[in-house]
Amino acid sequence: MGQLGNIPSSWNTDSEAFILVSEHRPNLGPNLEADDIPVINLAPFFDVIGVEAEGENWSAIGAVVEHSKDPTLRSLVAEIGNACAEWGFFQVVDHKISPELLRKVMEAAKGFFSLPLEEKKKVGRSFERSLGYNDSELTKNARDWKEVFDWAPQGYVELPESVDSDYRSGRYSNTTLKSYNQWPAKPDGFREACETYTEAVVHLSGLLLGLISVSLGLPYDVLHHYFDKDNTIQARLNHYPHCPLADLVCGVNRHVDSGALTVLAQDSVGGLQVQNVVLKDVSRYSQLFLFC
Repeated sequence: MGQLGNIPSSWNTDSEAFILVSEHRPNLGPNLEADDIPVINLAPFFDVIGVEAEGENWSAIGAVVEHSKDPTLRSLVAEIGNACAEWGFFQVVDHKISPELLRKVMEAAKGFFSLPLEEKKKVGRSFERSLGYNDSELTKNARDWKEVFDWAPQGYVELPESVDSDYRSGRYSNTTLKSYNQWPAKPDGFREACETYTEAVVHLSGLLLGLISVSLGLPYDVLHHYFDKDNTIQARLNHYPHCPLADLVCGVNRHVDSGALTVLAQDSVGGLQVQNVVLKDVSRYSQLFLFC
């Protein structure tokens, strides 16, 4: 294929690995309009809960949500339930994460990914160190056209020490290793921006988790204790370099995330695509994507 310009130099050596089979290549034609995606406005929730929503007393928040007769709040819960059942994806607005905070973390991301490759690889990921920078991820056995930086809000993740050679068997070691955050020296303010933003998003996720629970007829705080300690919450910055093969590759191939919730923030470039798969049994949805 020859040399590919304006991308990390290491990608030139294996550029064929990025090419997808024809049926899974990007759909560059017309798609559903943005107006078709469910939009959840959280303003009624914050209006009813007030300053209590700034804390994490989930049982107190739940007592208000579950017993409130406010029609706008009841409608909000119903909208969330419908979006989860019919889409598994919705856009969140009026979520109280400030545009300034989002701008700061995006500027930090831009500064980091603009660094020379050798500088970014100083905090590179490995099997033993699963947090940090990576530019060689696979999705569905194809290389992703992206660079990432991963970190954990609590400072580390704990994973099985080893995996059986036949990983599909699901056999893992009984011992675990902690993988700690790796923070780059550059750009200035990078760590602070990432940690501040993550704190806000994790809190928003807790609020949404409760509303989703109530939409299923469950107590608001029924799931929160599963995410209080020793959790596997992770955060990621994605960077998609200019692609001269846009009709042949994907930034990230088709996939479903493994966690309970995924909160995504997208810049003005766009490009995110979702597939609407209607589930007949609401209790079966296991992964929910939230777009703020």
